[in-house]
Amino acid sequence: MHKKRSRLFEELILKSWWTIVFFLITLFAFDQASARRSREEILLRDKVASLTQKKHEAIELQDELEQIIASQNDPAWIELVLMKELGLVPEGNTKILIITPQATGRQPTRSENY
Repeated sequence: MHKKRSRLFEELILKSWWTIVFFLITLFAFDQASARRSREEILLRDKVASLTQKKHEAIELQDELEQIIASQNDPAWIELVLMKELGLVPEGNTKILIITPQATGRQPTRSENY
């Protein structure tokens, strides 16, 4: 029985050592590839989430711009743009302009403080 066990050991382990080494190397390579794939999958999922967010922001901007383009023939919108961009006021209204030191970019003089 002892001789049979020794012969089995000799046949399976000693003569087939290259098979066991090949199996271990293959297992190690598979494990490394699996770990790398998992890391890449996480990175790609993050990228997809980021791109999806950017897409939603771009769609919102596009909708806003389409509304602006569509409303360009509206007199109320034209009046609003003239008031905002050019500082014009409608007839019958009075424009009040308050100048602060922050707006002019300079410090007030002594006579302007009083």
